[in-house]
Amino acid sequence: MKTSQIILVIVIAVVAGIILSTYMDTSSSVAFSEAFANPGKEYKVSGTLDKSREVIYNPQIDASLCTFYVIDSEGTSKKVYYRKSADPKPMGLEQSESIDMHGKVVDGEFHASTVLMKCPSKYNENKHFIEETASNGSN
Repeated sequence: MKTSQIILVIVIAVVAGIILSTYMDTSSSVAFSEAFANPGKEYKVSGTLDKSREVIYNPQIDASLCTFYVIDSEGTSKKVYYRKSADPKPMGLEQSESIDMHGKVVDGEFHASTVLMKCPSKYNENKHFIEETASNGSN
């Protein structure tokens, strides 16, 4: 094997290791308590939208900011600041079943850099069972 090939293999291995370590650090979800205990460190927080609180997106005041509250796995509700230059209000936020956010605590506030939502399926089992029962003529 030539020296240039060995160097290329080493470079590829190092890059792959960096990519894997970056994604492994934020792959497991934590509660807000851990994120707030370690401000400045990036975490993945999962939860559900707190529907008792308002989702605020006012493009006349700040077109890149959307704020909303999320209830984490411990039942804690925290305000989330999501800033994005294009489409800062995630589509389907109010209808989501769960929310995964990558972000960090800055000055006592959780700032999400990415927001991923799981939306309800239009093919949920209960609806399918009711439609199937109705089509068979059973009550």
